[in-house]
Amino acid sequence: MVDKIKDKIKGISIELDKSTKLNELDEVILDFEKNTDEKHEVDVSVDIQNATLHMKRVKKPHISLATIDGKKVKKIKDIEVKVKK
Repeated sequence: MVDKIKDKIKGISIELDKSTKLNELDEVILDFEKNTDEKHEVDVSVDIQNATLHMKRVKKPHISLATIDGKKVKKIKDIEVKVKK
């Protein structure tokens, strides 16, 4: 039953102790990313004044705008643009 609930969570905010270090949040963020399907990206932000960690799932675009040799180009890769004259 817990797995069904995890799939329906779109975002989560966690109130932190003022003494919490940023590197202590790594496991929580990685666990949230691990439980996110391939259709979503995880957006993470930390509100330092209010000591709050915000994580939300953002839907990825449905289409791929670029391909190289028929394979999708990841957003990390640079795309070389050639102009025909």
